[in-house]
Amino acid sequence: MLGVGMAWGATTPLSKIAMAGDIHPIGATIWQCLILSVVLSAVLVVQGRRLPLGRAYIGFYLLLGLLGTALPHPMGYLAARHLPSSVLSVILAGIPMVTLVVASLAGIDRPSPRRVLGLLCGFAAIVVLVAPAGSLPSGAAWLWVLLPIASTLSYALENVCIDKLRLPQLDPLSTLCGLSWGAFVLSAPLALLPGVAVAPWPLDTGRWALLAITLLHMGAYFGLIWMIGKAGAVFATQVSYVVTLSGITFAIVFLNEPATPALALAVALMVLGLSLVRPRTAPNERPSTA
Repeated sequence: MLGVGMAWGATTPLSKIAMAGDIHPIGATIWQCLILSVVLSAVLVVQGRRLPLGRAYIGFYLLLGLLGTALPHPMGYLAARHLPSSVLSVILAGIPMVTLVVASLAGIDRPSPRRVLGLLCGFAAIVVLVAPAGSLPSGAAWLWVLLPIASTLSYALENVCIDKLRLPQLDPLSTLCGLSWGAFVLSAPLALLPGVAVAPWPLDTGRWALLAITLLHMGAYFGLIWMIGKAGAVFATQVSYVVTLSGITFAIVFLNEPATPALALAVALMVLGLSLVRPRTAPNERPSTA
């Protein structure tokens, strides 16, 4: 759990490093999708399997690719240019909360008073961050908070689609491979826009950071799958605490971001909200690709 959580937590400050150079957020997404698609396809070939295809599957891959990567990743990378990494870690920790709201609206989950209280805690955490005396670098920076909030909504929609639109022959590996290709197909044409294309060379700090993000994301995802199989879904869902706390710790230690009282209060509220939103018993659920 510590390994998976720290790997995912490190991707947020690494996004800050990757976006400090000349890499375009959409270009970064395109390269990430391409690397994931090729590597995961190779893994399927080595296992003697093939990615299921057909009209329903292709539509499924495109939908998940749009909601899980093509939309939220550029927004997250763009927000990383304007917001502290620690703030992004706190906001993105709210994905399970937003997922609960979307799942309730879709009729596949039912909020309890305990979970509603958790949602209110998560909302309060974001309010603390964007308050005038919060952790944002300037008064106008709160506008950029809308981008990671929109990203959490997109990830939540993806999670609900995975749970709602289940197709046969799709395990987590095939799903991640398919949605990676779907995201690449959707985002690759945008490389023709001015300034979007990202040359792979030279391998400067930003490009090494982008490569590290991709590898850490892939390794953490496989680690999560393994952990669910060994210890169960409820135990595995606790990885979100490690992701949030490690992302903030890395930002403070390696990026020299200030540990403000407002940030500490926001973290406490978000962790409390996560503990209230989490299910107490293990449902028959698939791991989220977000």
